[in-house]
Amino acid sequence: MKAELSNYVSNLDKDIYTVYNLPEEVIATIFAYVSRSPLSFRENLLKVTEEKAKQFHEKWVLNYGHASVAELATVHIGIERVSRLFSALLERSNLFISPIEYSQRYQKPKRGDFYTPIELDAPEYESLKKEFIDYQYRLYDDYTRLFDLLLANYRKTEARKDNEKEKAYESRIAKASFEDARYILSLATHTNLGLTANARAMEDSLIHLLSSEYPEVRQRGEEIKEQVVYALPTLVKYAKANRFLSESRNYLKEHQQTFSKQKSTSTNPSVTLLHYTTKGSSHSEEKALNIILPELLYQYGTMSLDSLKSLMKEKSQEDKLRLFLESLSSLGSHDNPPQAFEAISYKMELTLSESCWHQLLRHRKIRFTWQYPTVEHGYRIPPKVIKAGGKDLFTEVMNYSQSIYTQLKDKLPLVAHYTVTNAHYRRVTGEFTLWELYHLINLRMTLEAQWEIRELVQEIVSEIQKIHPHLLQPALDRLFARI
Repeated sequence: MKAELSNYVSNLDKDIYTVYNLPEEVIATIFAYVSRSPLSFRENLLKVTEEKAKQFHEKWVLNYGHASVAELATVHIGIERVSRLFSALLERSNLFISPIEYSQRYQKPKRGDFYTPIELDAPEYESLKKEFIDYQYRLYDDYTRLFDLLLANYRKTEARKDNEKEKAYESRIAKASFEDARYILSLATHTNLGLTANARAMEDSLIHLLSSEYPEVRQRGEEIKEQVVYALPTLVKYAKANRFLSESRNYLKEHQQTFSKQKSTSTNPSVTLLHYTTKGSSHSEEKALNIILPELLYQYGTMSLDSLKSLMKEKSQEDKLRLFLESLSSLGSHDNPPQAFEAISYKMELTLSESCWHQLLRHRKIRFTWQYPTVEHGYRIPPKVIKAGGKDLFTEVMNYSQSIYTQLKDKLPLVAHYTVTNAHYRRVTGEFTLWELYHLINLRMTLEAQWEIRELVQEIVSEIQKIHPHLLQPALDRLFARI
C-alpha cells in the first residue's frame, strides 16, 4: 500500500506533501473530501478512482452547483497560430486564467503567419479575400523594410556597451528594432499562448469564447474545449454558448447605434480620470487617508472599523500622512503593498495603441471595458521610426490600412477588425486600485519597460497626483531607488 502511495505523494510521513501523477479531477475530489471526511488526503487517495471522481463531480459540481470544487482541478493548454485579436479576447475572458503570450517585442513573425477570416470564403467575397490576403503580405513586407531601417539606424546611433560582445550587441539592437517595427503588423497576425487555468475559470472562459460574435473565437473555443476534456472530462463538458451573452450583446450594439451617428475623429493618446474614491470631496487626499489608514490598522487591534474611522478624523493631516508614509518606508522592490490599498480606486478612460493595449490587458486585477478595434481614432508612430527615416513608409501603410478597413466595414464589420494594426488607437476604460497602481509603477515605469506603456503609466500617475499628491509617493520612491 505504501509503495503504491509513494507514486502519488512527495512523502508518506509529514504533515505537508504534494500530490501528483494523478488525473486532475481525481486530485480535486481528494481535496474536496476534506470538508466531509475525517480521513487524510493520503487515505482518500487510495479510495478514489477516476470513476468515483467522475460521479463526485457530476453530483456536487454539476448538479448541486458546488463550483468551488472545480477550482481544485487545473489544466495546462498550448494554443498556437491564433490571431492577435483572438488572444486579447481569450486573455480577458476570465480574470482567473493564467496566460502567457508570444511577444512580438522579442521575436520576428514569419511571412504568411496570419489568420484569414472564414467569412471571406463566401463566393461573393472572393475579391475582398484576395485584397485582405494581399494586405497582410504587404504589411509583413513593409514590417521587414521598417525593421531594416530601424536596425541600420541603431547601428549608427547605438554604441556597444563596455565588454559587450558583437553577438550580444546585435541581439540587443535587433530586439529594439522588433519593438517598433511590430506597430505596423495587424491583429490578424498569428500568435501563440500557454494557458493554465482551474476548471471553474476554464469553463467560464469557454462559455465566453463559444458565445463570441467572431467565428474564429467560437471555432477556437470548440477546439480548446475538445482538448481540455482530456484533462477535465467531467468539469467542462457542459460549457456551451450562452444565450444571454449573445442576445444582450446584440441588443446593446443595436441600441448604441441610435445614440449617435457621429463619426469618431482622430485623436492622441490620453488619460481621462472619470471617477475616484473621494471624488466630490474637499480635501480629497485627506478623505482618502481617512479610508485607507483605518483599513491598515484594523487587523492589529480590537477596535471596530467605524471607531477607527472616527478617531482618524481627529488626527491632523500631517500626522495621517506621516503614518501612511512611514508604514511603507521599508517597501522593497519585490514587495506588494497591503491588501487594504484596494479600498482606494480610480476609473479612467484611456486612448492607447493596440500594441500598448495588448500589454496592459495582461494586468488581470484591473477591471476593463473595451471598445472594438478601429482605425477611426488615428494611430501612433513610434518616435524611433521617425528618427530612422521611416515616417513616410509608416504613413503610407496606415493609409492603406484605412482603405482596406473602409472597404470591409460595411459588408463584414467583424472582418474589418482584423485589418487594424498594432499602431491604431483603441479606447478602453480601466478601474485601477491603489494596490494595482503600485504594481504598475514597479513594473511598467522602469527603464526596461516598453516605451509606450511607460509613458501611459507616467500619465496615469500625473493625473492621480493632481488629486492625491502623496498616495503614490512610496511606489515612486521605490522605483527611483532602483534607477
